[in-house]
Amino acid sequence: MEYETMLWKPESTSMASAMVGRVMNTLLSARPKKLENAIVRLGEAPNNSVQGALEESLRFLNKYLKEAVEEKQSLDEVLVPMIENVLKSIALKFKDSKHPNQAMILLNWLFQDEALFTSLANDLANIISRREDRYIALGWCRLVRSLVEYENRMAQFLKNGNIFISI
Repeated sequence: MEYETMLWKPESTSMASAMVGRVMNTLLSARPKKLENAIVRLGEAPNNSVQGALEESLRFLNKYLKEAVEEKQSLDEVLVPMIENVLKSIALKFKDSKHPNQAMILLNWLFQDEALFTSLANDLANIISRREDRYIALGWCRLVRSLVEYENRMAQFLKNGNIFISI
């Protein structure tokens, strides 16, 4: 009986989940350079300006995450697709590519907000502590490794005095 009630109970969260899924698909399937450019344009443009699909998706993602953080909801709907994206990009490209993939670009952008950084980092830690899925655990390890390598490269660029900064 409980199962039937769950099936028939309409929830707005399922609509939000579907929208988050579409947004994540749009962002994670975009070319890295186009995603970087959309992030730059989003930072330069006022909120009411005409936007492309990537900018709208970025704005939705940012708003969704801020609301989820305020309501102390899990961020798995965003983080798990990013983790899967890291594994797919490793399988499709060179093993240790020096170019960031879409997940790294998004995380770099989202980590600029301290509240989002804290919540995303905590939820990343929660994902690995659950140990539910080995595929996700492997992706988590690769994602964290990529974050550390990315940070080291940025520190090296700044230390050497290079102006080049890639997202």
